[in-house]
Amino acid sequence: MENKTKKPRVAIASGSTREETVGKAIELVREDIVAKIRGRVLIKPNFLSSVNKLASTQAGAVRPVLDLLRDEGISMDSVTIGEGASRSTRQALDNFGFRELAGDYNIELVDLNRDSYSNEIELVTEARKTHKIEYSDIAAQADTIISVAVAKTHDAAMVTLSLKNMMGCLKRVKRPRMHGLQLGAFAERAGEKMWNVIEDHSWVIKIASAIVFRIARFWRILEKWQYKGATPGLLSQVRAISENIVRLGEVLMPDVAVIDAFEAMEGEGPGSSGTPVKMGVAVAGTDPIACDAVMAHMMGFDPMSVGFLCLAHERGLGVADLEMIEYIGDDPSLHVRRFKPHSNYPVQLRWREAWKD
Repeated sequence: MENKTKKPRVAIASGSTREETVGKAIELVREDIVAKIRGRVLIKPNFLSSVNKLASTQAGAVRPVLDLLRDEGISMDSVTIGEGASRSTRQALDNFGFRELAGDYNIELVDLNRDSYSNEIELVTEARKTHKIEYSDIAAQADTIISVAVAKTHDAAMVTLSLKNMMGCLKRVKRPRMHGLQLGAFAERAGEKMWNVIEDHSWVIKIASAIVFRIARFWRILEKWQYKGATPGLLSQVRAISENIVRLGEVLMPDVAVIDAFEAMEGEGPGSSGTPVKMGVAVAGTDPIACDAVMAHMMGFDPMSVGFLCLAHERGLGVADLEMIEYIGDDPSLHVRRFKPHSNYPVQLRWREAWKD
C-alpha cells in the first residue's frame, strides 16, 4: 500500500549554465520522474513573451528533460513540445532555440493556440459568479505532462511557476477569465479572429492588448453600476486567480515540474517590465505544488501566503508546507533571495480578505 504520509521530494541544484543546472536537478530525482512517465508525453514550456528571453522558457531548460526521456528508452514519437504563447508561438519557437532542439531529437512542436478544444473548466469571476474556459485537446489527451517553467513574480498571483504555466493550455482569448475578468462574448469572439491574424506583429499586439484591457475596465465600470458601487477590484481579482489556478490544477496538474531559475524575474513581472535576478538554480520534482513552494521560498516569499499554493495545499492537490517536503541536493536556504515583489504585493497578501460575506 502506498504511504500517504511520505514527503514529496524536491531537488534543488545549482550550476554554471542553464542546461547544466536543470540537468543536475532532474538527475537528483530521476527515479521519481521516470516512475511518472507513461504514454503520450507533453512538455509544456512557458512562452509568455515571444521575444523576451527573461519571460519565457529557453531550449536549454528543456534539453535535459529530453535527454532523460531518450536515455530511459522513451520513443521520441510519443513526445510533443506544446505551448499556446500569449503572443506568437511561431516566433517564440524561432527565438528561443526550439527549432534546433526539435531537429536534434526529432520531436514534434505544436502551437496549442491552433489546437481543438473539447473540454472546459468552470472558473469564478471577480464578482463570485461562474463562467467556463476551454482547454487544449492535446493537453487533455496527454498521459504525462512535464511543466518546464520560469521563476517570475506576477502582478496578481504573486509568483508564476510550474502550475500557473499550464495556463498556456487554455484558449488564449479567454485567458483573462483566469483573472476573474469578463470581457463579454462579442469581444472574445472578435478577439479570437483578430489575434490569429496579428499574432506575428508585435506592435499591433500592443495596441490590441491595450484595447482588451480598456474593455475589461469598461466592464468593471458596468459592474460598479450593477452592484451599486461595490466594484470587485484588484483584491477580488487576486482572489479569483488564486481560486482559478487551483481549479486549473484539478484538471491539468503536471506530473513533473521543472523550474528554471538560472536567471529569474523580479519586480513588475511576469512580462517585459520585470527585471533579472541571477540565481543559478533549478528545481525539479513530481509534486508541482511542493516544487512551486520551494521556489517561492527561495524567491523570498512565504509559500503559504501565496493564494493558489495555500488553497492547493488545503485541498490536497500537493504540499506547500516547507516542513512537509524532503529536499534533495542543495539546501534551499543557501539560495534564498529577497526578490522585489510586484507593486501589487500588499494587495496580493490580502487575498483571503476578498469575498467575505
